[in-house]
Amino acid sequence: MTFLYIIVAILVLEFLIFIHELGHYTAGKLLGFRILGFSLGFGPALFKFKKGETEYALRAIPFGGACQFDGEDEDAQDDPRRFNSNPVWKRFIVILAGPFMNILTAFIIAFVLHAATPMPVPAVDPQTGGNIAYVSEVTRNSAAERAGIKAGDVLVAINGEKPIPAEGESTLDAFVKRIGAAGDEFTVTVRRDGEEQTLDVTGAFNVGYQKTVLGVQMGTVIERYEHLSLGEAFTGAGKYLVNIVKATAEGIGSMFKNGIKRGDVSGVVGTVGIMVDVAQEDTINIAYVAVILSLSLGIFNLIPFPALDGGRLLFLIIEAIIGRPLNRKVEAVVNGIGLLLLFGLMIVVTASDIMGLLGK
Repeated sequence: MTFLYIIVAILVLEFLIFIHELGHYTAGKLLGFRILGFSLGFGPALFKFKKGETEYALRAIPFGGACQFDGEDEDAQDDPRRFNSNPVWKRFIVILAGPFMNILTAFIIAFVLHAATPMPVPAVDPQTGGNIAYVSEVTRNSAAERAGIKAGDVLVAINGEKPIPAEGESTLDAFVKRIGAAGDEFTVTVRRDGEEQTLDVTGAFNVGYQKTVLGVQMGTVIERYEHLSLGEAFTGAGKYLVNIVKATAEGIGSMFKNGIKRGDVSGVVGTVGIMVDVAQEDTINIAYVAVILSLSLGIFNLIPFPALDGGRLLFLIIEAIIGRPLNRKVEAVVNGIGLLLLFGLMIVVTASDIMGLLGK
């Protein structure tokens, strides 16, 4: 069964890459660009065929893809179907179409999930009007475990005060903020088996992170599950994507502040491993991971870094501002360096993934 999940995870990843390249391909076709090649994967071709002016190929290594336009790295010529012979706005649309398709795909999958499956309705605390937080998991040898906090405990108060969420803030956020500022010693009041208990927490300040780390995973108490209307599903899918973006931004910010540690970043191997793990808990989790991956792929490609779509969009913006293209040779060298750096990062992250798997 694990092998089957690995195959499914790889297919999902390649599908999202296919969607990305299909965005470039479709926009190019609609705008009259000549497309020389469209391929999935990289490395030697397992099979290929040519239809019209485009060669289609499936390659041996199932991670990656490419849509090759005629004249991408060459100066504009008289042929209006060559890439750089087209106006900036057309090229901008073609490049933007890849990330856009990934973001759109993430939204569509999220919308289908919200419309087709019963969504949880959180229980509401009558005193604060916020949701009710509980401990879903306790980290071994953590300050929480030493204090006697157990999975299933409902969080009531920190140092005798119940965190009240600010506008636009969740109860979980309020608890995380209060715990993060609590210091090395504080009390946590929990509700267990209908009774409240106040537990003393000690040794919670983490020197490496320079903040209090209790050592728990938290969740929201669910009152019931119900089906959403199409309008509610549409809104819910949008909020879900926004929350993913916020969480990703916070994670990146934390890495810049506290440094990158093993497990903070996952490559292809780590991503497949995560998908297999969550699929074994519940197969539908693959769809939720696909939402995160598709959204991340779209946003990542919009980063203005050489070799990424965002870097190419930046070059086009500069071209539009100064009224002429940048030196194509310089642009090609910059993109080549960016590509080498990305491959280097991929190798480092993949090696870290493999070491992490071997260490399990």
